Amino acid sequence: MAVPIPVAFFSGEVGLIPYFSIPAAIAFATGLILWWKFELSDLTYGEAMVMAAFAWLLASLFGSVPFVFGSGLDPLSAYFESMSGFTTTGLTMFKMEGSGMISSHHTILFWRSLTQWVGGMGIMVLFLSAVVGAGKIAKQLFSAEGGGGRTGPGGRRGPEVTVKSSAKSVWKIYVLYTILAIAFLYFAGIPIFDSVNHGMTALATGGFSVTSDSFASYSTPILIVTLFPMIAGATSFVIHRRVVGGDWKAFFKNLEFRLMIALIALSAFVLAWSTGVMDGIFTSVSASTTVGFSSVGKAGIIDGGGWGPLQKSIVIFQMVVGGGFGSTAGAIKLIRTVVLIMALAWLVKKSLLPERAVVPFKIGDRIFSEGEVLQTAVFAFIYVLLLAIGSLVTMAALPGESAINCIFDSVSAQGTVGLSAGVTGPAMPAVVKVTYIIQMWIGRLEVIPVATLFGYLASKFR
Repeated sequence: MAVPIPVAFFSGEVGLIPYFSIPAAIAFATGLILWWKFELSDLTYGEAMVMAAFAWLLASLFGSVPFVFGSGLDPLSAYFESMSGFTTTGLTMFKMEGSGMISSHHTILFWRSLTQWVGGMGIMVLFLSAVVGAGKIAKQLFSAEGGGGRTGPGGRRGPEVTVKSSAKSVWKIYVLYTILAIAFLYFAGIPIFDSVNHGMTALATGGFSVTSDSFASYSTPILIVTLFPMIAGATSFVIHRRVVGGDWKAFFKNLEFRLMIALIALSAFVLAWSTGVMDGIFTSVSASTTVGFSSVGKAGIIDGGGWGPLQKSIVIFQMVVGGGFGSTAGAIKLIRTVVLIMALAWLVKKSLLPERAVVPFKIGDRIFSEGEVLQTAVFAFIYVLLLAIGSLVTMAALPGESAINCIFDSVSAQGTVGLSAGVTGPAMPAVVKVTYIIQMWIGRLEVIPVATLFGYLASKFR
């Protein structure tokens, strides 16, 4: 929270500094007191998940302070904005009118982007990259938040064995890619302040923009340049490590990356017939990578001419599938989708063979256990169930909205995307704001840590 203070100085918005410095000082003092009062002890994986889930709630609370006092948002809307930032969702409570810069202070706009940039890599991963000798504690926290992938196929809980070095290496790549994204956007013709903000939120697959109409006013060359950081953010950082290490073919060797490009191409082809080629490509990339930038409408709103139920359904499907495992993208993830589809064929094959036949579940050259397939199926079932609940709450609270629009925004919130069909805004009912806050939180932590937190609380108060 101290990072925006220099921005406030250079922007002539010194009056905003207390809204960052005071909560930063409180957070720092609280951390020191807890550090001195309690001794380090080992955590179980369940306890680490409880800590991770609670940390995101607490970080969003501190992060909402500048939105209340610096932007005049009510506390619930400010918490929504902060949660949307840290979870890299991009749905906003700011009023989006016309085109050009959002009517707000530069420092506040930078803070929105910074929350997404930090949230994209993860609060715990940032913390662990600076912690020395945390040992098992670090490993459990890294796994709980998803430093290299959370609950999923193969039980992959990190791209490297050494947690501290892994967290540091991921952040080095993240910073390098962010600088490159900012440079490319600037030389493509975007002003430096816009480039910095969009560079951060593109790579974080966040989607917050400093302009009221997102990318709708930008030229085609700028839209094309922006595609690359969006796709990079939705690609596993395990792949980026290999590329940085010199293996340039790693992208095309990776099943998830190839599937993401294929899905983007197919969806863009269908969308282009009614929305135009560039808007179709940009929207398809934005939805699949869960970034949430929009080249149509305003503030990421997908509505109006050419955007009927078919087009919105295609985008909804992309927002449910999401990006790569171990990336900054949200949603179910590509590899889980592949596992679920292949599992159906595997079950049919097993049913046609004798009971004694051994039929391994194999994708590429990797064999998955039945337990891993079950874990993926349970995760997907809970994820879709929560989507249905969020959609029904939205429909009940907003009877004037169409069902497809309510489903669209609910999927966008839980998939941490940020595209909207016009449902999300400062005027929507409080019950929908709370529902989307919960969906964003659950979507970013991928269900299990949040469920573990509720289970932990239930065990303490039953």
